Amino acid sequence: MLSPNPVVRLEPHSLYISTTQIFARHGAFHWIIYVTDADGKATTYQWSEQGGTPGLQAEGVDIQELHPVTTYSSTNNLTLAFFKITGFDPATPSDKIHQAALVAFPDRGYPSVRENRQNNLTCRTWALKVLRILMDGGWLVRTDIPEVIEDIVKKRSMEVEGNLESFTESVVVDI
Repeated sequence: MLSPNPVVRLEPHSLYISTTQIFARHGAFHWIIYVTDADGKATTYQWSEQGGTPGLQAEGVDIQELHPVTTYSSTNNLTLAFFKITGFDPATPSDKIHQAALVAFPDRGYPSVRENRQNNLTCRTWALKVLRILMDGGWLVRTDIPEVIEDIVKKRSMEVEGNLESFTESVVVDI
């Protein structure tokens, strides 16, 4: 019998992007960055709502350790896929990853979600900027650009979303 929340095994010393279904419309996904340690335990980095105090940032970077990684989040959101981003240097110090996550947008967002979207600040654009910072720092070595990764992640996530009737657990793909 299948687990009601299958564990997803991520490779040690790796960098992943996951896509989680957003119910606003077909093809809309929440993007999260996962970095695994030597034991395969993950730290997640994501651009998400911060609970919002009027006049302050509505969204920001959320960093947390997560073990085990599962198909459904603690809030029951379905993770469609995990994309292992090849070319990641496993010797990258965790403080460099934290720094990339926190400085991806120097102004750290706007007071409202609407303003963030008007300024092209989403979980996807934030994640792509983090990848660019890691590439520029030499901690992610690839011959393509983040926009190529974006296209692959979007296309494959839409394929998985389109086949939810046969979905049993998150897909793990190397790109």
